[in-house]
Amino acid sequence: MELTKRQTECIQAIRKQIHTFPETSWEEFETTAFIRERLSEIEGIEIVEMGLKTGIVARLRGAYPGRCVALRADIDALDVVERWESSCMSRREGKGHLCGHDFHTAALLGAAMMLAEERSKIRGEVVFIFQPAEETTNGARYVIEHGLFERFDISAIFGLHNRPEVETGKVVVHEGPLMAAKINFSVTVHGVGGHGSMPHKCVDPIVCASAIVQAVLTIPARNVDPMASLVLSICSIHGGTPMNLIVDKVEMTGSMRYHDPSVGERALSRLKKVISATADAFECQADFSVDESVPAVINSSEMAVFARQAVRETFGEDGVIDAEPGLATEDFADYMQHVPGFFYWVGNRKREDECFSWHNERFHVDEEALPGAASLLAKSAVVFLEAT
Repeated sequence: MELTKRQTECIQAIRKQIHTFPETSWEEFETTAFIRERLSEIEGIEIVEMGLKTGIVARLRGAYPGRCVALRADIDALDVVERWESSCMSRREGKGHLCGHDFHTAALLGAAMMLAEERSKIRGEVVFIFQPAEETTNGARYVIEHGLFERFDISAIFGLHNRPEVETGKVVVHEGPLMAAKINFSVTVHGVGGHGSMPHKCVDPIVCASAIVQAVLTIPARNVDPMASLVLSICSIHGGTPMNLIVDKVEMTGSMRYHDPSVGERALSRLKKVISATADAFECQADFSVDESVPAVINSSEMAVFARQAVRETFGEDGVIDAEPGLATEDFADYMQHVPGFFYWVGNRKREDECFSWHNERFHVDEEALPGAASLLAKSAVVFLEAT
């Protein structure tokens, strides 16, 4: 399955339009309206109203009965200033598509175009998910909570993310953990405030918080297998004033990332105990809460069979490569808690081009990689549906 020259030019123009006018998580109103307009131009595509604030879901019914497969793209941008000069630089100050979600959105619209033209041969149906708020890692959950799996009898889901470290024409098909689970947490340390000249009459939460930072950072080194992936960070700490006093409260936030759920469970258990015990040792009280959690993206060997076939039929045998997993988080994992899924890393860098990773102010995509990404999504759906 390949895009025509006209379709290729169309999705390249779509990407440029979205790139020029980026919208961040939960603000993708114009982007959603633009996607809706483009979908309405594709014969055979039905837009499904699900009461979403932003984002949109559509479907294509094939000519024959069969299973249902979903394809997903994220649509949000970042609060980052773009420094890479191009004909479609962001016109919105301080916002930019510096993770390539414009690339993903255009690819999924291209897949919808191709599949719509083949609907007379398709067995089953394809659901297209244009998801908001991936950057805040709660957009997938939002779509799910609005009845995605109640509305559609989805049997499997495919998604992709561009990968600037990988050359155009190559696709990472990795079995097992690909992207990390994440836990964001908060800690409030309560002490007893008072005059800075009389620390013996106070309980200083700043001193306690400092000890907590040092103590929890031993967890990856001493409480889990050193061969396992675990990153634990204290990301912010707020407390105190420039005045001569001891405050009664310090607030901290942190995060953990890991691949193996058992590693996450062990680290979370130790985190709670270390914080509590350290606070107790300094005569303070510590309140701990998990603010957000996202599971790991784990590609099963069963879904990898379909993925490899789709990549081979799109890019050829040499297009299939493997790579080490990363510790970035993707809320595509939330869909995978409900149905089998597969997530690709699609190469999008010319061989001679300098590489700038996701979220870098000079990040950019290779536009020539876009037709291949669109074809891969379409082919993934067809390969899965024809396997019944």
